Amino acid sequence: MKILSEKATMLRTRILRFNILLGLIVLMTAFFLMMTGEYSTLAERQQADRAYNYIMIGSLLYMATVWFGCVFTKPFWKSKSQ
Repeated sequence: MKILSEKATMLRTRILRFNILLGLIVLMTAFFLMMTGEYSTLAERQQADRAYNYIMIGSLLYMATVWFGCVFTKPFWKSKSQ
């Protein structure tokens, strides 16, 4: 991999952390909507809960993937002197 300058390394780290934050926002929004939803029938509630569960699981997987990418590739971005 290409060794990045310190400025480029910081930018890449901030972008990855921002992606983790976006995943957390999606997770919390889906959780909030699941808890506060009002449905007229049980079938509507089950369908909405299923969709929210998929969204929450997807956001958790997205956050974990981005975090792994951030942690495990960081040594390749910097030279040994930085």
